[in-house]
Amino acid sequence: MIARANLWHPHTSKRVRYSMEGVHAGHRTDCSGYAAMALGFAPRGLRDPNTTALNSSSYSSPVEMSQLLRGDLIIDPSGPRHIGHVVIFEAWANARRSSYWAYEQRGGYGTDHRVLAYGLRAGSRFHGRRPNRVGGGGAGSGKRNVVTFANATGYASTSEGSTAEGVLSKGRNYVYCRRWGDITKVGSSYNHYWLWTDLDRVYAGRHGRAWVSAYYLGPQGDDKANDVIGVPIPEC
Repeated sequence: MIARANLWHPHTSKRVRYSMEGVHAGHRTDCSGYAAMALGFAPRGLRDPNTTALNSSSYSSPVEMSQLLRGDLIIDPSGPRHIGHVVIFEAWANARRSSYWAYEQRGGYGTDHRVLAYGLRAGSRFHGRRPNRVGGGGAGSGKRNVVTFANATGYASTSEGSTAEGVLSKGRNYVYCRRWGDITKVGSSYNHYWLWTDLDRVYAGRHGRAWVSAYYLGPQGDDKANDVIGVPIPEC
């Protein structure tokens, strides 16, 4: 969960901006969409579970704030103006357990990693919830299925000028994530995205995991890098 939470670049200039109507890497860009991504739920865009759903027995169970573990959720299911909020617990910030480090997607800022005290003060609407399950899907959590239209060379970096590591075979494959790099241009078609993946054939003395140009995903369009269901592959 924590590794996935960091994929949205919390507390940096690259953070994902907050929006209840936006989607990033297949997940809604509000607090509950961010939590759904970190939990590894399959991307559902604007249909990601909201805070009320995450607070239900379908997704989580109550846990005392004093017993929080890394990856637990701290939820206010209703909130002011009936807009709830959820954050992801990482670790206690001090020996007194009067505050903690948490990940959150917050309005007016976006993805953040900071010290909070939600749920620790008398009368707080926030309370602890332990996820019933942590999935294997979600941005950066594992493999995304793609189809390549031809055999593709895998390189040591996001450039055809780097060392060739081996070959990814034509057909159905999987990739882990994408990164913007040097342009691959063939005729009028081009793509700046590169895909981090495991190669089918590795050259002698080279590495089995390498970068393959997203150009080989075919007719998606220039500078596109989506999986087989049309969801953008998460950023590395």
